[in-house]
Amino acid sequence: MIANFFSKTKPINFLVLSVIMIIVYIIGLKNNLTGDFSLILLLEKSVFTLPIVLLIFILNFIIRKNILTEDNTYAILLYILMFGFFSNSFFNKSVFFSNFILLFAFRRIYSLRSDIETKKKIFDSAFWIGIASMFYIWSFIYLFLIYGAFWIFRKRNWKNIFLPIIGFVTPVFLLFVYQLLVEDLNKFYDLWVFEYSLNFHPYTMMKFFLPIIFLLILGGISIFPTTKKSLLSKIDIKSNWTILMIHIFLSFIIVIIAPIKNGSEFLFFFFPLGILFANYLQFIQRYWVKELILYLFLIMLIITNVI
Repeated sequence: MIANFFSKTKPINFLVLSVIMIIVYIIGLKNNLTGDFSLILLLEKSVFTLPIVLLIFILNFIIRKNILTEDNTYAILLYILMFGFFSNSFFNKSVFFSNFILLFAFRRIYSLRSDIETKKKIFDSAFWIGIASMFYIWSFIYLFLIYGAFWIFRKRNWKNIFLPIIGFVTPVFLLFVYQLLVEDLNKFYDLWVFEYSLNFHPYTMMKFFLPIIFLLILGGISIFPTTKKSLLSKIDIKSNWTILMIHIFLSFIIVIIAPIKNGSEFLFFFFPLGILFANYLQFIQRYWVKELILYLFLIMLIITNVI
């Protein structure tokens, strides 16, 4: 039933997805709320529902515009459910807003498959990554996704090599000038402290361990048949898929070196994994298997929020 409902992109889907996103947010809020409840706190947290619902429509635009999946809303549903696995993703503002901004970069990167405004797309994507890096420094790693994209999409003009650097530096330079004018350069320098941690002990907690193992197993099951199918498809699909694999790899690096490991860092995985899993669901012929996978996501959502 779930698989059938989300198998097509319909207006009702986005209403349902918005409701699910808000429910997942409320559950996460309940689990992460500290201190006394108040009306001011409720209003403050309610305002945050706007950007999290807006995420749904941004994701749909990116996916449809770049044909990253077929005509369905599986990827968005799975993206939302993964938020439920790692509800700290809502409340680590630096990680959340960095990922929110990165979506605008990803939109431009995946659209490099077309020959329209190539240089503008390269500059814009790096510009957004520069802004995202002000919120979370390790976001700059996605600059390599740009280089991977214009190599795979055959935009290998020597002039393009410097565009990502120029695009990235532009918002950083503007912020530097602003902080210089207000005589508060310490805030600027504090943004560029490259902290990292290889302490994975927090992941031994059951609320992290179970969803991580679940996603690893499903990722391992999904990646081989979908990759084989994509490599046998037409050049646009093959190229998009190669970019997606690079995207997953770069997200893996960011999660590995994240200085604070509280689950919120897995937000960097949600977009590429949502696309991967959606393509796997499309690949499956037996409908009951699709239903089973989606129900397993729901079960994992419940388990991770009651542990």
